[in-house]
Order: sequence, then structure tokens, then C-alpha cells
Amino acid sequence: MYDLCVYNSRIMDPESGYDAVGAVAVSGGKIVSVTREPVEAAVMIDAGGMVTAPGFIDIHTHEDDISDYQELMLPRQISQCAVKTGVTTIITGNCGSSSASPAKYYEAVRQNEYPCNCYMLAGNVALRRQAGLGSYDRANEAQINDMCAILRKMFDEGAVGLSFGLQYDPGTRWEEEEALCRIVAANDKVAAVHMRYDYPEKAEETLEEVIGLAEKTGAKFEISHFAANIYGSGKVAWSDKRIRESDADIACDMYPFNVWSTTIQSAVFDNGFDNFNFTVEDLEILTGEYAGQYCNEELFKKLRKEPENIMVACHNAMPMEDVENVYRLPYAMLGSDGNMQATEDGHIKGHPRGAGSPARFLGHFVRERKLMDLMTGISKLTLLPARRMGLASKGRLAVGCDADFVVFNPETIADRAKFGVDVCGLAPEGILFTVNGGKIVYQGDR
Repeated sequence: MYDLCVYNSRIMDPESGYDAVGAVAVSGGKIVSVTREPVEAAVMIDAGGMVTAPGFIDIHTHEDDISDYQELMLPRQISQCAVKTGVTTIITGNCGSSSASPAKYYEAVRQNEYPCNCYMLAGNVALRRQAGLGSYDRANEAQINDMCAILRKMFDEGAVGLSFGLQYDPGTRWEEEEALCRIVAANDKVAAVHMRYDYPEKAEETLEEVIGLAEKTGAKFEISHFAANIYGSGKVAWSDKRIRESDADIACDMYPFNVWSTTIQSAVFDNGFDNFNFTVEDLEILTGEYAGQYCNEELFKKLRKEPENIMVACHNAMPMEDVENVYRLPYAMLGSDGNMQATEDGHIKGHPRGAGSPARFLGHFVRERKLMDLMTGISKLTLLPARRMGLASKGRLAVGCDADFVVFNPETIADRAKFGVDVCGLAPEGILFTVNGGKIVYQGDR
């Protein structure tokens, strides 16, 4: 007898293109059969004709809360939100911010019994802090060598790639980036990059930096939240053409909103608001005592001086048209950029993209906007990120693969999370079951 069998389901596997009603059986945490008829198992789930797809992979999250880039404070809220929206695997440590120790991170995840699979990128900002560098400091040769040694150690401990936060640490320069990227390429890892600028006038310059690094070092790149950095009249189309013309191996991800999120103390705001689409009044405070309020000049200046990082949402950051244009790219995938905080007094604070991005993508952009067919949409949530991160046993529904999958209703799937305290963490509609490693980790309303 098998451990679990999901039957009477529309099985959709993006690798093979298989799309038929059948059953998926699981034993020992692995998929052991994909057949037309159900097989006997200890747990039988009648999917009622709903879709069974590989477990979603969120290639861009901020699940590991970092204090001085040394101590870990794991806000388990992100993983709890993830499985409710069908995500079984998250990639954290993005935008340059990560723990200093993958070994400690993975041990903490294990001890806390996270409901999803967690993989960590090594953040270049974390490397820079360990080398004694501030945001605007330029590394010397000795410091670059120190960072390279630290990165090698982090890879040995299980980091799945390197992330750059070039906008957050403007002192990062070419010689440092090149040295680190050569280590990435030598270890067959991925370099995820939050690019240096995020306004149209600098779009070409910021993309050329990434293409140049990829071409010179041979490193594979994942451009984070593409439309948040490349937007404006014709910029996405120009960027796509430039990437295709290059020999560089470049893919990208994007969250399904036109609302940025960052800390109010970050270097993003050091030069004011003149280059942005939004103003200070478009900043919604997500964390801290003013959560739920919008900024004005006085409050903005006050919060910039606070020692505790305050997250804000930057509404009207870029045209929604450019978000859609990015999703049409064949190498673009879904990344939530999620950051969710469960406070000691029981409240949930953060950007709603951390709680419902896959559901919003499939419900709004695939079903309603019809930017692509359902199989293509599923692929951007599963097969593409699995291949990008080298997760060979994930992102597919095939015998021998990890038993990570989601059962959902394609006609009703939609996000319910909204901006605001607590409502930012609401579970989406249309997710029936999330299975991770052969175990049911979430059961929604049927």
C-alpha cells in the first residue's frame, strides 16, 4: 500500500506536457506512479477534477530576518503563508541580504520544522559586512579576497547561489562583482541580482552591468523583480532584445504587483524621490508602530532615523503594463519577494505579495488577463525555477521526483491578501491541498 494517492484529478506536468485526468501516488516522500486509475494508499484524496501540479517554487523570498548579518531570527510566518498558496520550496537570502552561515540557517529551519523546503543564497551585502565594509565603501584587494573565501565556505555549507543587492550597497564595484561571479561560475551556481538602479533613465546602464558580468565570468544570472528595475516606454522590449542578442545566460523573476517594498532606511531613498514614479505620500508603512499609515515628509524623516528597520510599500512604483510585459518573456518566472512578520502581540505585518503571489498570478494574469495558457503559467511557478536553481527532483510530476505538489481550482484560484495589518497574510482562494515530501502540509476550503 502506498502512503498517499490523489485521484480524479487533472494532472498537469510542465516538463512532459502531460495533461489528463488521473492519479498521483506517493511512497517514502517520492512520486511512485502517475496513472489514469487510482491505486490503493493509506490516504486517498479525491481531487474532484481539480488540477494537480508540481509544488510551486518561490525563487525570490526574504524569509530569513537578519540581525547584523550574523544572528538568525526566523519569522516562520513566510513559510506558513507559502504552503497556503501552494508553494513547497522557497529560495531566500535575496537582494544581497542573507545569514552569514548557511549551516546555522539550515539547522534552524530543521529545528523549527518548517512546512516547506528552504534553500539559501549567500548575500553579497552579508559578505561585505563581514569584510568590514559599509554601504558606500569600496573594497580593496584584501577585502575582496576575504569575501571570496567566505563565499566558498558558504557554498560548502549549502548556499545554492549568490545574491547581489547593488542598490542597497552602492559601494559594490566591478572588481568585487567579477571576483565573486567567477566563484559562482566555477561552482555552477546562480547569481541573483537586485540591479544598481531602478528608474528608466538608468535602465540601459544597469542592465549592461549584468550582461557584462555574465559574459565575462560565465556565471548564470537571475535578475530579481525585473519590472521593478526595468520599466518605462519600451524598456522591457529593449531589454529582452539585448538579452537575446547576448551570449549571457540570463533569466528573471517578477512579483505580481506594481508596488515595491523596501526598508525606509535603505540607500534607495538616499537621493530623494525625483527619479521615481511615486512620491513620499505613496509610501505605506508596513511594520513598526505606524503600520497601516501613509508617510508624509515629517514622518518619513523621523522613520529614516529609527534604529529598527521599517518596511514600506511604494505604491505606483511602475506601470502594471510592464509587469505584464515581463511575464510574457519565456525566461521570466514568478518570485514573490515576500517578507512577512509575525509580531509578539499576535499581528501579521508585511506586503501581501508574501501571502498570495502564485494565486494572484494564476488567477489574474493567467485566467483573467490571458497572458499565457495554464500550462505555461504553471511552468513559470515550477519547472523554470527548478531548472534555474538546479533542483532536479522538483518542479515535475514524474516517477522518482520529490512528492511536492499542489491541488487547486483553476477557475477560482485568487489571492485574498490586502495591504494592511493582518489582512496582508490572508490565505488565497482555490488551494485545496499542498503536499510537501508526501505529507499534507495545508488543506484549504473545497
